[in-house]
Amino acid sequence: MTISSIIPLVAALAYIPLLFILITNRPWNKQHKLFAVYLAAAMLWSLSTFLLRTNYLSSHTLLIFKLTICFFILLIVQYMSFLKNYFYGKGGRLLYAGYALLAIIIFGAVMGFMPQELYVENGTVAPTLGFWLPLISVIPFLFLLVMISDLVRKLRTSTDPLEHDRIIYFLAGISVVATLGVAGLSGIGDKYPIIHLGHMINALLLTYATLRYRILDMTFIARRTLVYGAMIGIVLSIYIAWAALVHLVFKMPMSFVSYVLVMVLTVVTCAFFWVRTRIYLYEKVDEIFYGESYDVRQELSNFLAHGISNVFDLQEFSRGLLPPLVKVANCQQAYMLLPETSSGDFVVVFTEPALENTKILSIKRNSPIVEWLTKNNRYLSRENIDILPEFRGIWGKEKQEIRENNIEVFFPLLSRGKLAAILALSQKKSGKYTLENVNYIESIANRVAMSVEKEYLQEELRKSEQELALINKLAGVMTSNLNIQEVYDTFIDGLKEVVDVDFASVTLIDGKELTFSALFSQVGCAWAVGDTLPLKDTATEWVALNKRSIKELDLSRDRMFFESRELYKRAIHSVVYLPLITKGEAIGNLAIASCNIDAYTQKQIHLLERLASQIATSAANSQLYTKAEQRARIDELTGLFNRRHFDETLKQEIDRHSRYGSMVSLVFMDLDNFKSYNDSKGHVAGDKLLAQVGVLLDDATRKIDLTFRYGGDEFAIIMPHTSGDDSFTVAERIRQRLASEMSECNIAITASIGLSSWPGDGLTADDMINGADRALYYAKRTGGNRCCKISQTLTALTGNETSTTAEQETLNTIYALAATIEARDLYTYGHSRKVRSYAVALAEALKLPPEKVAIISHAALLHDIGKIGIYDEVLNKPGKFNIQEMEIIKTHPQLSRTIVAHVPSLTPCLPAILHHHERWDGAGYPSGLKGDAIPLEARILTIADSFDAMTSLRPYRAPLSYKEAIEELKHCAGTQFDPFLVEAFLPIALTVSPEDIMVSQSPENRYVDK
Repeated sequence: MTISSIIPLVAALAYIPLLFILITNRPWNKQHKLFAVYLAAAMLWSLSTFLLRTNYLSSHTLLIFKLTICFFILLIVQYMSFLKNYFYGKGGRLLYAGYALLAIIIFGAVMGFMPQELYVENGTVAPTLGFWLPLISVIPFLFLLVMISDLVRKLRTSTDPLEHDRIIYFLAGISVVATLGVAGLSGIGDKYPIIHLGHMINALLLTYATLRYRILDMTFIARRTLVYGAMIGIVLSIYIAWAALVHLVFKMPMSFVSYVLVMVLTVVTCAFFWVRTRIYLYEKVDEIFYGESYDVRQELSNFLAHGISNVFDLQEFSRGLLPPLVKVANCQQAYMLLPETSSGDFVVVFTEPALENTKILSIKRNSPIVEWLTKNNRYLSRENIDILPEFRGIWGKEKQEIRENNIEVFFPLLSRGKLAAILALSQKKSGKYTLENVNYIESIANRVAMSVEKEYLQEELRKSEQELALINKLAGVMTSNLNIQEVYDTFIDGLKEVVDVDFASVTLIDGKELTFSALFSQVGCAWAVGDTLPLKDTATEWVALNKRSIKELDLSRDRMFFESRELYKRAIHSVVYLPLITKGEAIGNLAIASCNIDAYTQKQIHLLERLASQIATSAANSQLYTKAEQRARIDELTGLFNRRHFDETLKQEIDRHSRYGSMVSLVFMDLDNFKSYNDSKGHVAGDKLLAQVGVLLDDATRKIDLTFRYGGDEFAIIMPHTSGDDSFTVAERIRQRLASEMSECNIAITASIGLSSWPGDGLTADDMINGADRALYYAKRTGGNRCCKISQTLTALTGNETSTTAEQETLNTIYALAATIEARDLYTYGHSRKVRSYAVALAEALKLPPEKVAIISHAALLHDIGKIGIYDEVLNKPGKFNIQEMEIIKTHPQLSRTIVAHVPSLTPCLPAILHHHERWDGAGYPSGLKGDAIPLEARILTIADSFDAMTSLRPYRAPLSYKEAIEELKHCAGTQFDPFLVEAFLPIALTVSPEDIMVSQSPENRYVDK
């Protein structure tokens, strides 16, 4: 054999590994079959060339040459057919030309037209082909150029890293074959088979690419193959070295003993060498393969080998896995997607580098992506998602999120056949993903899949325990009191630990209506606890019918229910409605809402559903308790509230209105002649009449008004946020309507009504009740069928028209005490009378009704009566008071009120007496009231009292002139005094006696009666 025959033989042998790999990877598809035909043609071409250049079959040289030419054309055509089908899925028209050429060559060979002459000697083949030469050389070369052009075009458009690397190796192999083929057309090609050298290189490249880049999905064993190949080379080198040493140095003849000796020495040496160098070879191969990323890979390998066992949660696991993985892949971003417990959808939980917003990518559990990753357990590129038919049904939102985040490739983390997580990588910082990158990350994914599943399940278990503890805690809060609203704020505070809450409500179904059982709102609310709405077309109706929750996470786009539209008006953008189900029956709805869009994840909604199921029984018990309590508060005959509820409600309303500085009015109504009607018509008719009056009152009042049957034929109405004048208008309308309805029925029944209001006519519930009761009986005594304010009774008392002897005696005693006060304090002699003159003048200038003027008049005379309880040494002290003395002085308004309260007729005077030392800016005493919250009578009295104090001689200072006092009033308007009342008082002050008392006074002092 010569070198010209050895090269084709080696080339044929070079294709044996490919053939072996192909045979061991079954079953075959079309591409496998095409590749098998190509391998057969390649090996037959090289073998026939080998036979042609030797003398083994010299008598059949011509036949072997013809076969060689036919195998060569088949090789080129079959290689082109394989590549066309491999990258494009079809052969194309050019293949028909190739097979036609093959048919022509076979025909010429069979018919003896080709070759015309053939010379073979000592491995040199010199055929004479004539016009067959272009067919055999030029056209196959053109086929090779077409293949190179197709591969270059495919390389430019491909984004799949695996395909990208395969194309490069195909291109390299074809280019070598084409280059050496052109060289073989020269004379040297007759003597030396240069083209077979390119053929051999192509075989080696294909073998390497097959092992490393999975051509036709063949097993990847490149790393181990290189190591074993190196070891085989080392073994051969050791064997040759020992053989040379034995035969050449020690001159041992070739014999069985010498072969055994060389073999033993080789085995011993290789055994020792293998132990010492195997790991070193692996490391060197890794360094060659991985280059700069080798150190990061080592870091990642150490984490997987040792660090992963010390991980106790998913957060720590991600910190150990993702950063080195991103460096190895050289990608911009990595995402770890885990399944949600409730929905099973895969959502981003961890990112590297870290991102604040992880709601950037989600994949539905039934998405084609999840199905493909689970089924194939291999990576999925974005190019495959765009072109493969199985991904046509992918959600548009998923495609958009993949595109927006530049996701290039997905990796499944499969544990026990179940997809535990998805690893998604974005574009590389430079270049494209290589198959080596993909294979490495896949191997990492396979190694960590079970650990991820374990940590995920442990994390879910911890979260479930925390959620269960929270649910038990919140359910315990709700069950701690049958009145849900009383504990609702505490309940919401606990709920805020896990979800965003700006509004929350519990609504319960009552027939065809729903009732708000509890409310929480930081954005205002159109409803109040106890309000009712029609059930139809509400979210409560929907969740009750369907017995499942419903979410609206962007109210700016869609608002299905009435409640949603009302909430959106108050800047709410996300709301979840959850059914309250007990004993299989839906009793209401728990609504949780936020001002943020997409505020609630499916996992949070699942938690809220569990919470709703826990508190449903509490809500049902609360509903039963509320109904029982309501029955205890309702008068069965009239349907109005009863006396018990009246006593509780009036105190609550006074407290509530005192906090917000508003007014509340009380109306007492008594039926005239009812006793006669009841005696003559019987109790049944009387009860019917009372029920009719109850309906009338309920119909004639507002929803916020509270109507009561006070007792017998007496009724009461509490009117929140209503002044005395407005309540009088309503009471008069009720009286007229009752009289009209009774007249139409020929019933001689009318109503007497008495009114009082807070704070103008009383400061406590007893004050208001006494006032309204006195006004009622004054209305009855003056003829009945009329409305009367408490201030009218004061006017009557002043005129001595109807006051009782006891009341008149008490009143005389109080006025005597007022005179005693003035007698104790020479400096304040006549002060109360002057204050009354100023106050009455101001009240009349404001055109207040006579009863108001009367209240102010009495209050002015009695406002300082409490000074009877203050020591003389404090009251008459010259100079300023110390802190303790000032605190004593500040008690006199309350003492005054306590004394005057003994006369029920003077109840309307109490607010003015108690608050005549309050300031417009809230810095006064005893209650620190501010602005309009101070009763009008008290504001009038403050100006009159202060003006007289400034212009009077006191133990601690000289009086101011009227001009100075007027300037002081102007100066303190808006801080100490009501600015509107100051403007109204100035004309009155200017008409006072012009006597001036000039006194020097420091500008920082302000003058107020102590």
